[in-house]
Amino acid sequence: MNEYTTDFIRNVALVGHGGAGKTSLVEAMLNVTGATTRLGKIEDGTTISDFEDEEQSRQMSISTSLVSCIYENYKVNLLDTPGFTDFVGEVKSALHVADAAIVVVDAVAGVEVGTELVWDYCDEYNLPRFIVINKMDRDNANYAKTLSSVQQLASDKKLIPVALPWGEKTDFKGIIGLLAQKARPGSGQSTEDIPDEYLDAVNIARTELEEAAAEGDDDLLMRYLDGETLSPDEIEQGFKQAVLSGSCVPVLVTSATESIGIAPILLGITRYLPAPSDIVQKDDTENQNSKHLSVFTFKTTADPFVGKLSYLRVMSGTLQSDSRIENHSKQTEERIGTLQAMRGKEQIPVK
Repeated sequence: MNEYTTDFIRNVALVGHGGAGKTSLVEAMLNVTGATTRLGKIEDGTTISDFEDEEQSRQMSISTSLVSCIYENYKVNLLDTPGFTDFVGEVKSALHVADAAIVVVDAVAGVEVGTELVWDYCDEYNLPRFIVINKMDRDNANYAKTLSSVQQLASDKKLIPVALPWGEKTDFKGIIGLLAQKARPGSGQSTEDIPDEYLDAVNIARTELEEAAAEGDDDLLMRYLDGETLSPDEIEQGFKQAVLSGSCVPVLVTSATESIGIAPILLGITRYLPAPSDIVQKDDTENQNSKHLSVFTFKTTADPFVGKLSYLRVMSGTLQSDSRIENHSKQTEERIGTLQAMRGKEQIPVK
């Protein structure tokens, strides 16, 4: 298993109302990055993250699952959470150990009760976040209406599109990237010139993105106000600061089941969401900056073959297999067995 420094790690929880498409989005990201060889489908019971029998029979997530993929040398850890309010404890435990969140919104239904709940939880944990508007290919999908409903929810933040939909409903062809200023058709990697009918909308949205980036960095703001043109790298840098501060929320669009718009989402995760080293951890800032071992257990399950499995986040220090650590809650010593990285139900040994 490859090693990654904290600068090249992203820990992201996917949250949203039940049925918004979180699991399908995770599946698409795994497939696009080559972590899987085929695109699993919820209706077929073949997704990586919904692996429990009851999840497959009900076609819904019941517990949080952890998967990971590699995109452009970044390790992206994804926490796929259930959307129904019966399982809110799973959502909150995932957000507690995540550095950022992706709020998935249905392009047909817009903001729903579950969307409002997870938005409040993200505020509670002070998490930078994305909005991903999913199901853009569905009948009755409405990007403008959905974006408006999210803006009402996020009244204290600026929603800044970083990609626009190229059509919608059955005419959803792909996405238009505002930073690259290119259209990306379908699920492939190819790009082409932006269609003429979208140029005005792209220019307006691009200006909003540049303004948000300038506001994220005082030096960039002064230069922008002086009429200088910001380079793509400078826009990226300033916009990340605006996202980390919580003043701006990037908006992307996708059809997860068709794998349209997935690469820009992955790019956004690596460019705009924080690495563990970018933020102060929520529980113990002193320990995070020390070499002492500090570990938080956010989930425990019973595996019929190997027994109890505890899902951990290492907040500081180094955790090793077959070691002993102190449990501060119980004032006892705990033995650590073999460390595994999880991808759904698959256990990958950590050396």
